Amino acid sequence: MKKLFFFLTICILSVPAISQNASDALRYSRIFYGGSARFQGLAGAMGAVGGDFSVIATNPGGLGIFKSSEISITPNIWIGMSQSDYNGTTANDHKVSFGLGDLGFVFSIPMDKRHRTGGIKYLNFAFGINRQNDFNNRIYIQGQNNTSSMLTDYVNVLNSQPGITPDQINNQYPFDIALAYNANLIFYDTLHNQYMNDAYHGGVMQEKSITTYGSMNEFEFAFGANYNDKLYFGATIGIPYLRYYEHSIYSEAKTDPTIQYFQYLSYEQVLETHGVGVNFKAGLIYRPANWIRIGAAIHTPTFYGMMRDAWSSNMYAEFENNSWNNTQYSPAGNYNYALTTPFRAIGSLAFIIGPYGLISAEYEYDNYNQARFHAQDSFDATNQDIKDSYKSPLNLRFGTEWRIWDFRVRGGFGYYGSPYKNDINDGERLLASGGFGYRGKHFYGDLTYVWTRTTEDYYLYNPELVNPSYNKLYSNSVVMTWGVRF
Repeated sequence: MKKLFFFLTICILSVPAISQNASDALRYSRIFYGGSARFQGLAGAMGAVGGDFSVIATNPGGLGIFKSSEISITPNIWIGMSQSDYNGTTANDHKVSFGLGDLGFVFSIPMDKRHRTGGIKYLNFAFGINRQNDFNNRIYIQGQNNTSSMLTDYVNVLNSQPGITPDQINNQYPFDIALAYNANLIFYDTLHNQYMNDAYHGGVMQEKSITTYGSMNEFEFAFGANYNDKLYFGATIGIPYLRYYEHSIYSEAKTDPTIQYFQYLSYEQVLETHGVGVNFKAGLIYRPANWIRIGAAIHTPTFYGMMRDAWSSNMYAEFENNSWNNTQYSPAGNYNYALTTPFRAIGSLAFIIGPYGLISAEYEYDNYNQARFHAQDSFDATNQDIKDSYKSPLNLRFGTEWRIWDFRVRGGFGYYGSPYKNDINDGERLLASGGFGYRGKHFYGDLTYVWTRTTEDYYLYNPELVNPSYNKLYSNSVVMTWGVRF
């Protein structure tokens, strides 16, 4: 348990000094589908419903439902808000971004009696882009600490290695501890033969802002077919590409007047990740009666063969009377590697209430401890952390849609359980959505509002020295889809 707890705080909840850790594996394995306004209005529970371009990302069997060709596009507005509670101090922040839920083309080919083969009524082909994840967020944490400083953790690390020299510090810890040492925030006490810092027992106001942005999108090429209006099946080749940026600034300011020399420090970190992968999806929908549809889909692991991280950091130190004030910069870090995300399976059910509406439900299986890193260097320790720290959570989605002449009213709810073993963190996510739309013969439009809430604990550094910040992350999205049938 202690090992998992330490892993969580160092690898999951902060920008790493050296990247490619278990938190990256979870970030790129855990998918919160975007897609069309209709798809999101039903909280993504469309695996047994079909008939929407976005389903080729979850159950490509739904492509077989189409009986006409169409083009659609989905822009959206996203507003994220966060609230943190650290040592009794509450802080808030927010961020606004614009994105694209999907852009899709579907080509439907009816098979007339002369060309009908084995009862196949329609052959459908689709290609386009679907949003897989949105990484935009901003968190601000602030609070008084009267027990430790981030530098306390640094000197404890150094003092656990008797005889470590400045050259060794620079070689082993170029992105964090070396910066503090070279900025005179850490010094060697020759009287006691150990490394020290001025605020070892705290007495500082601590702040941290974390801004993330970027997204994971997937180019998709899909095929679907309709067999006698009873069985719909299809397959998708997906090429996901991701870009992730994280920028954080951590600071400490002296509040205890008995502290000598030290006044203020700031520690800035930047991480940038790009990657391209490939996967395969197959699915079907079976309609035993007009009032019920049963769906199932499997997704192979995504293999990201071209992942690249780049990171850097700097630290500014300020002392009394402006003595020794300086800024230290790290070298530029970069690394190429590969990542395999877990296998995924989806089961779904939809009840069709005549021409009036539908009710749908969906279960998604993901076992996040199956993710693995690959590179020339050994990732055995990190891959073991992944196995020890993650699990398969309960992921459920529900949706309903009702028809009023040419209009539709819809709503949805999603629950994504915590991916962490042994309650080392929360990570639970709730989603609620609602919207309406118009369906004409050749044109349709949909509008949806989506609300999400995620909770997580965040440690500024070693949890043996610092209390967690209890964070709540909220998002509000307005999603619009326009489509043309032909």
